Amino acid sequence: MSTINSQLQHIYQDAVQTLQEGKFREEYFSSLFKGPWGALLFLFYYEQYVDTEADNATALLEKIYGDYAPEEGTNFSFCNGHTGPFWLLDHLSRHDFIDMDVHALAEDFVTAAMVQNNYQIHFNNFDYLHGSAGIVHFLLGFAHRQDVRNHLEEFVTAVNKFSETTDLGRSLPFFYTHDEENPVYVNSFSLAHGSCAVLIILSKIYQLGIAQDACRTLINESLEFMIAHRNKVEVDSMHALYPAIMDGKTYNSRLAWCYGDLNVAIAMWYCGKTLGEQRWMDEGVDIMRYNSHRKTNLQAGIVDNCLCHGSAGIAAFYLRFWHETKEQLFYDCAMHWNSQAVADISFSEEGGKAGIKVWQGKERDWDYAWDLLDGAVGVGLSMISHEQQKPLAWDECFLLS
Repeated sequence: MSTINSQLQHIYQDAVQTLQEGKFREEYFSSLFKGPWGALLFLFYYEQYVDTEADNATALLEKIYGDYAPEEGTNFSFCNGHTGPFWLLDHLSRHDFIDMDVHALAEDFVTAAMVQNNYQIHFNNFDYLHGSAGIVHFLLGFAHRQDVRNHLEEFVTAVNKFSETTDLGRSLPFFYTHDEENPVYVNSFSLAHGSCAVLIILSKIYQLGIAQDACRTLINESLEFMIAHRNKVEVDSMHALYPAIMDGKTYNSRLAWCYGDLNVAIAMWYCGKTLGEQRWMDEGVDIMRYNSHRKTNLQAGIVDNCLCHGSAGIAAFYLRFWHETKEQLFYDCAMHWNSQAVADISFSEEGGKAGIKVWQGKERDWDYAWDLLDGAVGVGLSMISHEQQKPLAWDECFLLS
């Protein structure tokens, strides 16, 4: 058995045991990114693409869903709330992992999700992980319903209303600096918490034939605003091309899924491809090329291998651009960062600790995590993709496809 297959098997066995024994925090029971539903996503892909004789995913899905109560609580966020599990069910159904009429199952839930999303919009919470943008991403799969189409149009209107027209283009100040003494809304070129996610979602709404004129205007003016704030750097500089958060404190950013240059690149590429704007696609490619020489953890500004802000996430971006462009440089970068992610996998030698060792922040330091966003199953999904000839669709939940 190869090293990669052995590591994937370890991640798989950890995830199976974790779900069988319910070894996850109760507050994450409905979480796609931090709880059991993200582990289920990995299990289905592992059994489809790595070990076809393994057979735990369906039974564990039935177990988790049997204990799930979506009617309880009002957290509908995509990261930790109810839209995450229902997105997973829809994803597994659309890609033929399971045979389920999700549209019938989710009929009342979709209505409830729109009600909760109105609440998020009312408080100007357009965050992808924890606000309106993530809920809308889930609702895109139900756009055959007229009430959903109407709601998506209302979302576009709300984004337009909250945006600000400037001399440099349209500002989308979605990021709330809640930790500051005087909190304000600022721009953040981010998939997790800022404008990059919203622009990709607007492109997806445009593809559905909804509010197309408004979507095109918002995307056009917002991307011009981004380009106007591109940093002036030398060709071989290690400085980021775009700031992560426009709070006036720093103009740099790390390479990561959550913020920064790679976020801008995928937004430029996806929007350009959708609207037929080659110059945006070219900008996306230029960003990826420029950052290809940031090859060490120090240069990239990372410390571990997780999807959110580690080497597996960087690898996933470059692999997606390789599939989109077939540019050899992007394939080489994807393999480089995937190799780094694999090399940095560290399992616990003690019993009872599932996952891999990753940086958990100053409070927890280095610790073991198995989840999709920050832990083993996210790294595992990226690894599986690098073993396949064709692109895999799991990265839809990270807005990479």
